[in-house]
Amino acid sequence: MRHLLLLSALAFFDVVAAKERVVHVELVNDCKLDKVNEPVAIKLADITRQTGKPWRTVVRKDGKVVPCQLDDMDGDFVPDELFFLTDIKSQEKQVFEISLCDEQAEYRDQMRYKDGDDLYVALQLRDMSGRHPDVTKVEAPGTTNIFNDIYMHGITLESEMVGYRIYFDERQNIDLYGKCQRRIELPVTQFYTSSEQLANGYGVDVLWAGKSIGCGSFKRYDGVSPVNWSNVGVRGQRIVTTGPLRTIVEVYDLHNTYDDGASGDKYYNVRQLYTLVKGHRDMRVDVSFDNAGGLQFCTGVQKVGVEAEDSVRRGHTPSGFVREDGVAASWGCDYPDMGKKQMWAPEAIGLSVYVPKRFVRKYYEDTLNYLLVVDGCDNGAFHYYVSFCADKEQAEGCHSSTEWFADIETWKEKVSIPLKTKIKK
Repeated sequence: MRHLLLLSALAFFDVVAAKERVVHVELVNDCKLDKVNEPVAIKLADITRQTGKPWRTVVRKDGKVVPCQLDDMDGDFVPDELFFLTDIKSQEKQVFEISLCDEQAEYRDQMRYKDGDDLYVALQLRDMSGRHPDVTKVEAPGTTNIFNDIYMHGITLESEMVGYRIYFDERQNIDLYGKCQRRIELPVTQFYTSSEQLANGYGVDVLWAGKSIGCGSFKRYDGVSPVNWSNVGVRGQRIVTTGPLRTIVEVYDLHNTYDDGASGDKYYNVRQLYTLVKGHRDMRVDVSFDNAGGLQFCTGVQKVGVEAEDSVRRGHTPSGFVREDGVAASWGCDYPDMGKKQMWAPEAIGLSVYVPKRFVRKYYEDTLNYLLVVDGCDNGAFHYYVSFCADKEQAEGCHSSTEWFADIETWKEKVSIPLKTKIKK
């Protein structure tokens, strides 16, 4: 009898421990435009008790389940944020019911791509056997060159619309992968599309950055031009989290050296989080600094095809602009790889970057770039957005500078006015 009572008591406490808690989240779209696949990220600390992190979460709207994911942001194997997407009209208010439960068995860390997913992320090592093992983090001294030891030369993100990779070297340039159709392709092409794959409708690398800023690359600024990350103690890349709705990666440079001109060498740290969301071609970049006050940094877009011959431009005259409201954009056509002109033809593309105006300290253009300058920021952080389109896109996208620049205005309006969020416990 005592055993039965003990088992009953344990079962009771299990039920109590797994009891669901329900909160409601209200979202309001103050933007004058409707939003589709709008990201919603909620810190679990804002909706749960101080103890007992939820391992299972169900989001409902009007009684219907909404796909969501729990993300572990700090790498301790405990979820920190709830993420989901919503379609919301201008001035619309929506209320979501969120059920939280402590059942750990329901939480799964999705670090691998599976057929049918709409996102892909990879950080892989190059090995002699061609297996290219997956890793979640790579870190090396700034003096160590492992650019060619990382497969695809850096961490790679892909939505069904576009692909990005960030070089693991002093440039840290963002490279672009454009597609003909919506699907995940990088597990197959690995950014180096073969002639056979091209003939079968696969996409390809569409940008040659050279010595330019590329598309939204983040650099030091020396008062004249962008500067690569050369005086670095440690550089690294890691996969922060990934799932069916969003993926986040981190790129960081620690113990960066600079001479302040008075007391000699000083050091600072910079970290960048890149977030790519299902159904999006744009990435959000969140930058944080330690001890970088007084220093300047920059991002922007290159002038695509500005150095190309008319025959290479294929009628796409290089055009673009940079404005005080934080928008830099360009359109043009050039070879995506100067060393493989016989394999990859010139690609017409549109590039854009948006830095919220409050962060912009200077904007200008030089021979190769449209640039936006920021500083170390008093609060130690700022964010910006990167986007691009390829002329080769068949189902959607833009196919001229006129279309692309008009699309950018809509995009800027949407990302500059986030949803208002109110939590009702």
